[in-house]
Amino acid sequence: MSDLVGIWISALLTVMVLSYLLGDNPLYRLAEHLFVGTAVGYAVLVAYYSLLRPRLLLPLIQAPLENWTLIVPLLLAVLLLARLNHSWRGAGLVPLSFLLGVGVALAIGGALFGSILPQVEGTFVSVNPADGGWGVALSHLVLVIGTVSTLAYFYFTGQGDTGLGRVRGGFLKAWRGLGKWFIMLTFGALFAGTVMARLSLLIGRLQFLITEIPKTLR
Repeated sequence: MSDLVGIWISALLTVMVLSYLLGDNPLYRLAEHLFVGTAVGYAVLVAYYSLLRPRLLLPLIQAPLENWTLIVPLLLAVLLLARLNHSWRGAGLVPLSFLLGVGVALAIGGALFGSILPQVEGTFVSVNPADGGWGVALSHLVLVIGTVSTLAYFYFTGQGDTGLGRVRGGFLKAWRGLGKWFIMLTFGALFAGTVMARLSLLIGRLQFLITEIPKTLR
């Protein structure tokens, strides 16, 4: 019975979401609110049972003297809740500023060591066919040309009135044009991947409606 109820609730919510194809309507907004509320509730439970309870509350209760430094994050959490009260909103700026500072630092570090440096390291490849064959060499050559031309697209200096300046400007203009095409191809591939992912989700939900609902009616 529980599986049957779950299937029909899933089917009903799927139809409510798909009703957006006919325009914005109360059924779609209801499904949207249910999704957001369920996601927030799940996130709160995961944060409590995976982080707050085992790493903050239980250590303070079981061994307060050994874990007295955990009072600082506990105090910050309490001050963060103060923003719910209008008269105490100023006190909540302290933990909010701390969260923003740590978040920005982690984002910059993650972008630097997780994206920029690996991408720079990935462009140092061999274009010698003896290292892996002509196919690998051609692939590496396209990678190097695409990286250099894309970076040249965002280089806005180098032109001048002298003969050398005009030659350099024309050379950079050609590289910028090539980099523009690489950027367009990249955006097109990313957009195509997004569309394919959304279509896969849509096909999955339609298959669910077509296959699971008739089973419940037998």
